[in-house]
Amino acid sequence: MLTHKARHLVMQAQKGNGNAREQLLEKHRNFVAKVCSNVCYKHLAWENDEELSIGLVALNEAIDAFDVKAKVQFTTFARTVVKRRLIDYLRSQAKYTNEQLNTFRDDIDELEAASNARSQDIYREDRYHENLAELMEYYAAKLYEFDIDINQLHKISPKHKDTRDSLFKAALTIKQDKTMMQYLLRYGHLPIKSLSPACNLSRKVLEKGRKYIIALVLILIDPRLAPLQSFTTYPTHEERISI
Repeated sequence: MLTHKARHLVMQAQKGNGNAREQLLEKHRNFVAKVCSNVCYKHLAWENDEELSIGLVALNEAIDAFDVKAKVQFTTFARTVVKRRLIDYLRSQAKYTNEQLNTFRDDIDELEAASNARSQDIYREDRYHENLAELMEYYAAKLYEFDIDINQLHKISPKHKDTRDSLFKAALTIKQDKTMMQYLLRYGHLPIKSLSPACNLSRKVLEKGRKYIIALVLILIDPRLAPLQSFTTYPTHEERISI
């Protein structure tokens, strides 16, 4: 992705700032020389080779055409533009054989494919994080109904696996018992009187693990929260979860 300074220069150049454009062109002269030399398979000199001038013109075009909001580096985009313009020029001058030009074209196709694949990966990654953020916002709202702060989950999570497994058993017991579930949703409290003997846990243990149990129950009963189960470790093969 563009650095803040480079992004600012491209934006300014696109708005007509000649100084910003000159800075970009000057800064990328070595970049243009390297790309053009690689395409031509030989060293090129600014004072002798027209190919470099073609590359610099192509870079100027790339500045105008580049989308500053794109999740792709400017140099990646510019490299493709420079290569394509240079190949068109070489074809018109008939300086290279068709075999060489086809090799150049294959290089560009490979570069574009890699760039497109990377862009798609970034897009999917962004969508994943956006969806996860929305899901966590929804989960936070559900927890708030039970006076639970989502930012405190790591603090209320039991340190020992045996304790986590026991509290998961309590959460699963509530999920599977309609009466207990209705009680929890109606009053916002654990049905300790019936839950304690059902899962063989003391009142003290259940009260101490109240928030953790409820946080688990919400994930177990709400289909929208099902994706959060992938972030958890279930202690049984029927359903395994741990926050």
